[in-house]
Amino acid sequence: MAAGVREGGEGKCKMVNGEMVIHGQIKKIDRMIIRFDDIRLRPFDIPKFRGYLANKYPDYTLIHNHLSDNKYRYAYPSIQFKIIDGRPVIVGIGDGIEVLKHVFLDIEELDINSRIHHVDEKSIALDSVEIGQVRNRIDYCFLWPWMALNSDNYREYRRLQWHDQRRFLETILSRNLKSLSKGLDYFIPDFDRLHVQADLKPVARNFKNIKMVCFEGTFSTNFIIPDYLGIGKQTARGFGTVKRIG
Repeated sequence: MAAGVREGGEGKCKMVNGEMVIHGQIKKIDRMIIRFDDIRLRPFDIPKFRGYLANKYPDYTLIHNHLSDNKYRYAYPSIQFKIIDGRPVIVGIGDGIEVLKHVFLDIEELDINSRIHHVDEKSIALDSVEIGQVRNRIDYCFLWPWMALNSDNYREYRRLQWHDQRRFLETILSRNLKSLSKGLDYFIPDFDRLHVQADLKPVARNFKNIKMVCFEGTFSTNFIIPDYLGIGKQTARGFGTVKRIG
């Protein structure tokens, strides 16, 4: 048997970068991050930040996700807009990376609420990150609230007692990880052994002038999530942005 690999009742496992990986199923993906270091924005400026670039580059569907004939691209967003530490950030994966390469040098200003922000300091970084199911729990926090509920399951959530609400949200979070995996072309090898434990509190956020119940806090799971990717609804607008802690 190879070093670092052991046989057990649940199949093969091995150590990868300090994580005990189930069945050796782990995937590396490319991730690009563009930062505008000299501009300060607030989180509720994200739609305007995204809207400005969508109008500036209408031919790049992955920026705005609008297709012809008033249709919408519902796949996991390849380009996601964030505010991290008060600064605008764009994260790209998959085909979104090539789009960001084309627009990076061309962005010389951002027009937010009719205020021009001149871009004097910006950076672009491309790295390789991991996604995959592991044995050990990893702790994460939401940098911007997680939009977990729609109109249907919100009513179901409200009917539950608080301890059942927590389990309800953990189930949704597990499904969100499955959706994330699908969007990154990764198959979770043992979804029944995907564990999630969350410590969340509800917060109200306005979305398109509608007050939405979202959630902030921390969670742990035996799954590697690349930093700064989003899970849940409206990830292109920064909701559900995740970062590993500890």
